[in-house]
Amino acid sequence: MVVPEFRGFPFVVTGTDRFYVVAGSRKYLDFSGSAMTTGYDFLRKEDFVSPVSTLVFRSTWNDRLTKKLKLVSGKDNVVYCTSGTEACETALSRYQKPIIALENAYHGKGYLTYRASNGTGIDTKNRVVHLRVPQDSSEDRTTQSFNEDLIRKASRSFDIDGSTIIFELVQSDGGVNILSDDFISSLKKIAFANHMHMAIDEVYTGMGRSGELLLSLKKGLKPEMICIGKGMAAGLPLSAVLYDGDWNISYNGAFGMQSGNMLCSKAAIKTIGGLTEKRLSFVRRKGKEIVKRLGSISNEKIKSVRGIGFMIGVELTKSGKPLTDYSYELRSELLKKGVVCSLVGAKSNIIKITPPPYIDEKTLDAGIDRIAEALGE
Repeated sequence: MVVPEFRGFPFVVTGTDRFYVVAGSRKYLDFSGSAMTTGYDFLRKEDFVSPVSTLVFRSTWNDRLTKKLKLVSGKDNVVYCTSGTEACETALSRYQKPIIALENAYHGKGYLTYRASNGTGIDTKNRVVHLRVPQDSSEDRTTQSFNEDLIRKASRSFDIDGSTIIFELVQSDGGVNILSDDFISSLKKIAFANHMHMAIDEVYTGMGRSGELLLSLKKGLKPEMICIGKGMAAGLPLSAVLYDGDWNISYNGAFGMQSGNMLCSKAAIKTIGGLTEKRLSFVRRKGKEIVKRLGSISNEKIKSVRGIGFMIGVELTKSGKPLTDYSYELRSELLKKGVVCSLVGAKSNIIKITPPPYIDEKTLDAGIDRIAEALGE
């Protein structure tokens, strides 16, 4: 079971300063993911408009955002929600069919997302199948055979045809696990053979962190639904499902009273507008440099360094065993150096480094210098 690690820090935030959180007289560079896409203090006075409900009224800002999201995704339409969990929950509820998910997934703690996020094998009671994820490329072929057998076994208990299959291209809380192209191809094969509706959870990978607006497009995937989250609106409560086909969503495509309201829509237009090809190229380039640098550090406790763009994980083990305590010690050491990172993975032994894509190179390099020093460079 993957449980996101949000153990508290020994300070109380009193303010923010662009890419930092402020606690009294100290500043901490925030690489935890809390700074979202833009960092803090991104929105200015002129960006704040009233949060007019899209459920009740159409607004110029929401119309513009809908047009923009349809353009960048190639999807037919958009339904607005208020969080990544709600977006995934909405996608999973669309067809009211069984759910096919992956081990080590995390899509949220809603009714359906919780069941999709936690478990292994076949959950007959809830009609959920958790497919196995290969630990490295050498397991791709055997994992594909295992998963095909698992689907056949599940079909004896409930009707698999027309299920919704949901997955992250990079499993964030699962441990920054990057799905290989071969494994993704095997998922497409399973989906096609069983007439499944594919939903890709891009709450983590979308809106710049991967170095792409939508990583699924870079991978050449054509899912029926794409879920995106608050990263598109500078952290304000906005998410969406970008989808193809007909869907009986009433009230201007809003899932709730404040879904896609005018304030959040305007913030999203400004956020997405700054994610130019130049900015995305910067994220891709610096991400590769960071993985290469941290991966070259001589530290026997570092099993691997992996990542895409600004989604980077440093896995810490000894003799094959997760080093949970050491990971917490390292997180504390980083705090002393003024950098905040989070821990992910089932054993919280992977340091997750998630700078905001809007960060400047000087500030980014200063933070990575401190992380490299803590790791023993």
